[in-house]
Amino acid sequence: IADFLLKRVEKRRDKIERYSFWGVCLFVAVPLPVTGAWTGSLVAAVIDMKFWKALLSALIGVMIAGVIMTVIFYGGIDGLIALF
Repeated sequence: IADFLLKRVEKRRDKIERYSFWGVCLFVAVPLPVTGAWTGSLVAAVIDMKFWKALLSALIGVMIAGVIMTVIFYGGIDGLIALF
């Protein structure tokens, strides 16, 4: 499985490097199981992001996920709709 994924990453390396920061950030920002900072860090390591860039991307993603979850739990559906 790892070889298959690495071949796909190598094939699309230019697009991945161009959008890697915001891609990892949005991946971490989705408040679902298995899309958190740990998995985002793993993704950043696989695509060879620099440490500080990956850290900042994951931090921004975690903060966005925190805002989304706070709005959902304290504001309910009305709060979520008001966000958009």
